[in-house]
Amino acid sequence: MRRVAAEWRALSEEKGLSIRQTVIEATGRQSCIGTPEAAAAETAESVAADAADGFILVPHPTPGGLGEFVERVVPLLQERGVSRTAYTGPTLRDHLGLPHPGERG
Repeated sequence: MRRVAAEWRALSEEKGLSIRQTVIEATGRQSCIGTPEAAAAETAESVAADAADGFILVPHPTPGGLGEFVERVVPLLQERGVSRTAYTGPTLRDHLGLPHPGERG
């Protein structure tokens, strides 16, 4: 633990990072920065290479939340066929193709 703390401290000092920025940098959370087209292309490339089967979008670093991503990037991902355009039913079980309780699957 001391070694990890020392590495993180050195990283923070070297790059002038806040504690939050240091955690993000040290834990390898990927960031997708650029135009909507660049973000969609990078995301689609990861999906095509089987490097990802989903993404977690974190709204708190984005001042405006996820609205811009949803409005500008998601349609591009849908055009590329890597984001669904409709759901198969109203529940997660429907989306995953799982039977509902009491049904035979």
